[in-house]
Amino acid sequence: MGREFEIDELVRVAKRENNNKRAYLYVDPLQGKHMPVSPGQSLELFAELAKKAEEKYKDESLLIVGFAETATAIGSAAAYYGKNAAYYMNTTREDIPGAEYFFFTESHSHATEQRLVVNGLEQVLSKADRIVFAEDEVTTGNTIEKLIFRLKARYPDRKLAFGILSILNSMEEERLSQLESQGISCTFVRRIPQQYRIGEIERYQYEPLKTEPAIWEGAPAPCLPIGNRWDSRIVCDTDTLRKKSRAFAAEALEKLPILSNTGKILILGTEEFMFPGMLLGQALEKKYPGMTVRFHATTRSPIEVSLDSRYPLHSREPLESLYEKGRRTFIYDLDRYDQVIVATDAQNINEEGKRSLTGALRACGNTHITFVEWRDQP
Repeated sequence: MGREFEIDELVRVAKRENNNKRAYLYVDPLQGKHMPVSPGQSLELFAELAKKAEEKYKDESLLIVGFAETATAIGSAAAYYGKNAAYYMNTTREDIPGAEYFFFTESHSHATEQRLVVNGLEQVLSKADRIVFAEDEVTTGNTIEKLIFRLKARYPDRKLAFGILSILNSMEEERLSQLESQGISCTFVRRIPQQYRIGEIERYQYEPLKTEPAIWEGAPAPCLPIGNRWDSRIVCDTDTLRKKSRAFAAEALEKLPILSNTGKILILGTEEFMFPGMLLGQALEKKYPGMTVRFHATTRSPIEVSLDSRYPLHSREPLESLYEKGRRTFIYDLDRYDQVIVATDAQNINEEGKRSLTGALRACGNTHITFVEWRDQP
């Protein structure tokens, strides 16, 4: 029997910036995306979700599909820990060299276009019994239903079964039954009511938002390159996911100069790239039990911030993306740490993005920064 997670552990309500389609956003303190968290605590939650998928789909071979960008770590971990997870991939908003896609949309999102890479997918669909979509929170299931429709249209000869796996589910009972009648089952850690606590966003006074990144003009932060990257955006077997993610964490742990076995250290993921950095953070927690390790990630999500202690996010730094020039991203609730490790899988790094992230970290008093870059080449 796994740990029971309380709703208050998993839900905070934040206000989206200038979003008329859906003004609120659920922020999970244990997810490791917007709020800094112990990576071990995040992975404990995700392992519990993987167990629920094992129990729900006994004796089935699963393809887990994580949703970019907030649920890529959730999906990867569900595949990593799930005994019946045979394959994994995540949706993406990135341009993948040589990839063929089909596109679908998220009606309420700040970045509506999503892509699923279809290279190698047909071969996997001939072996998997079910496709299970992993999310942080599911409100209506409409986006996943759109994707299922596209999959059925593209592969009409395949008898495809589907499921939805999420930390939170706020669907109404009628909607759950409707999806079940279509053969789409829903599994989750906690159920919450529709529009749970969304009125809270009206009680806060929000801070003026910075619009320009703080660009670092000094010497660049040192870089540790690690080869043999696994790209989670292209479908692969979970043995590859496990082997390559562990290898990334092990090599980084071996080669990084850790300044102290006490104090505070931050592992910072970049956008869709989260899970391998979490594994590295967990390894640091185990190796240095006297150290405080935190993990979170940069994001495309524009969210309001408030100084009120009851509100989840208190500061926001605007950034240029490491992946693409001109793309606006953010980091929330940066703090001062004794050491910061930025874990990224950006291949042709936008140097302006690197300098903006360094500038944001430096502005918070972080002087010991290392970029760990997971590259394709050995």
